[in-house]
Amino acid sequence: MTIRRTLRFLPVLTWALLLCGPQGAAADAPVFRLGVVNERSEQPDLALQQYGSLVAYLADVLGRKGIAVSRLVIAHDVPDMLRRVAGGEVDAVIEGVFPTLWIAQRTHALDPALLAWRKGQREYRSVFFVRKDSPLRSLDDLRGRLLALEAPRSTSAFALPLATLQLHGLRATPEGGEAGHGAAVRYVLAGSEANQGYWVLRGRADAGAFNDGDWQRLPDQVRAELRIVHTTAPLLRWLVSFRKGLAPDVRRAVQAAMVDMHRSEPGRAALRQAERTARFEPLTPADGASLARWQPVLSQVSFATP
Repeated sequence: MTIRRTLRFLPVLTWALLLCGPQGAAADAPVFRLGVVNERSEQPDLALQQYGSLVAYLADVLGRKGIAVSRLVIAHDVPDMLRRVAGGEVDAVIEGVFPTLWIAQRTHALDPALLAWRKGQREYRSVFFVRKDSPLRSLDDLRGRLLALEAPRSTSAFALPLATLQLHGLRATPEGGEAGHGAAVRYVLAGSEANQGYWVLRGRADAGAFNDGDWQRLPDQVRAELRIVHTTAPLLRWLVSFRKGLAPDVRRAVQAAMVDMHRSEPGRAALRQAERTARFEPLTPADGASLARWQPVLSQVSFATP
């Protein structure tokens, strides 16, 4: 689907916002720029479909407070978002924990502030699974086996599984990569959670790993033929982080608008379109402590792909 065809299905306000840039305030008003990473490289319009209405909602609310909202800043991938954050091109980023911490650690320019309840989850865990009739019973049994992961930007289906293997003393290497490590867990990228499940079911991989919500969303007939062998500790589902140095009054206004979104029907509709987000809420001290615990663990994972 082209961008032009996609825009035909978006609300009029969203269409105007995405094509014409900052909206809803005077020409000399401060401008807020929201950034996201397009989730599917094969679907270049996906980010517009997901977040166009959310940006339009913010433009309407913030415009009344004298703050203009720019067109959505869409990065091709996480390294591209890192470059945009480092270059000061965005004021806030909506992303998962692993990409957020990865960018924050390398730029020192992002401050996680809000939690997003995404797909009905405030936090989630990664589950490692195998075929129901597989002899594999634990992570140790994955030595020399093939693990199906999703994509490098995924927290629960890439970074967390690899970090968990490292915590258990297991070496992980891309399939077809380094030779001479027969005891290593080899991994391959399936591109989607559905593919991971089917690859394990059909014997294309020995095991898979993604979050417990995706496990529940597998078709019943597929899940019935699979078995969980390990479940990780919980991790926050999704984050909103602000650029350090953003004007405090702008940040306060944006945070208030996002936290209040679920209290109105237009806000709830925009949230549902944004990957079934239920609401945004401020991070608690316990949430901050959780991120601090995961930072050194996830920092060991890179975006290298097979």
